[in-house]
Amino acid sequence: MSFVNIEEVYLWFSLTAHCQEPELIKTYTSWLDDQEHMRYQQFRFPRHRHEYLVAHALLRNCLSRYGDRQPWAWRFSINAYGRPEIQVEEGAPPLRFNLAHTEGLVACAVTRSADIGVDVERTTRKGDLVAIAASSLTSHELAVLDRLKGQAWRDRFFDLWTLKEAYVKARGLGLSLPLKQFAFQLESDGLRQIRFESDSEANPPKDWRFGLMSPTPNHRLAFAVRCSKLLRVQIGWAIPEVVFQAVQLPIVTSQGVE
Repeated sequence: MSFVNIEEVYLWFSLTAHCQEPELIKTYTSWLDDQEHMRYQQFRFPRHRHEYLVAHALLRNCLSRYGDRQPWAWRFSINAYGRPEIQVEEGAPPLRFNLAHTEGLVACAVTRSADIGVDVERTTRKGDLVAIAASSLTSHELAVLDRLKGQAWRDRFFDLWTLKEAYVKARGLGLSLPLKQFAFQLESDGLRQIRFESDSEANPPKDWRFGLMSPTPNHRLAFAVRCSKLLRVQIGWAIPEVVFQAVQLPIVTSQGVE
């Protein structure tokens, strides 16, 4: 098979509890640029501050695995919708990335050039999930949820929610893209179960690849990649600056993902 017809996505996640050594914290903070330092100091709660720090350390370390720069040397710009990208400058590699974090876990996804979005949620989180579903899911998605109860309902809710968030993040349009304008179905067809109903003719399903997995028993992760080629997924866990280790996880995907 020709590698010209393959796109790759690299998915790395870190457990924040594994990234608390004082020397690591010192290293991670030394990598942040001025804007990141400012944002880091603005968090009111230590947990949120730590999640932010580990996420950005993971991002910088990940980018340095695929681009010839030190973790502290990366510079970023923000688009009109708040999405960060690698700053366009001479010698900057054409990498694309996306970050996500939730209680206990941070995730980073990197591609060579394709639009990418990743979302991760703690599935034991509290809150009015029924209200969130009503405001963000289509009538068909809600009808599917209505047939489920208990843990099955929660599992399907987080499947749909993370897929939608990942797609919105891949589009890079922020809250300007209503969640009810597109939909997902999870079919019982082997391991290739995700079906996408697009919000526009400019984004046909054939141009998108999706995946779902559980990095831990209490977390759900989804990714979305704008890609019409075969998509190869590489997954691993990391302690930034210490270890990056590939792992094998069960993954539910759309067509075109291996």
